[in-house]
Amino acid sequence: MQAQYTLGGAYYNGNGVERNREEGARWLQKAAGQGHIAAQCDLGVMYQKGMGVEQDYQTTLKWFRKAAEQGDALAQHNLGSLHAKGFKIKGMGFFNSTAFGFMKATQDFVEAYKWYSLAAANGHSLSLKDRAIIKMRMSAAQISKAEGLVREFQQEKNNSESATACHPS
Repeated sequence: MQAQYTLGGAYYNGNGVERNREEGARWLQKAAGQGHIAAQCDLGVMYQKGMGVEQDYQTTLKWFRKAAEQGDALAQHNLGSLHAKGFKIKGMGFFNSTAFGFMKATQDFVEAYKWYSLAAANGHSLSLKDRAIIKMRMSAAQISKAEGLVREFQQEKNNSESATACHPS
């Protein structure tokens, strides 16, 4: 799995081999499919930007979420940013009404606040600043809902960790 991730990065970046983003993506997908968190986060970025793969909103969410749900602070921050800004369609100008409409439709400040909060709790300091920025655009009800989602996520994570922990009798 680590070797697949390393090979994927080498192809994607052209380190020691001729740069081939598509081949890099294939190797990263193999590693990500086996649970490699950094590969999952990297694939989220690739699908978000359409680099080495076809740009795709749902696949971006899928890979960021897989890594974020495992506690990866960068993936959590990336999810926060994706929800705060909305998904930008590559090559579409700001004044394209379809692209702008999709970007606005994929904005969700409650989800952004949740993921920024989780990232900050995991040591991603930039998330605090970004959360403060979107908080200014949120209602008290939205903030309360987001904070509830953070507590719920953390509680579920704690419950799943304690359920799998071995306790001596």
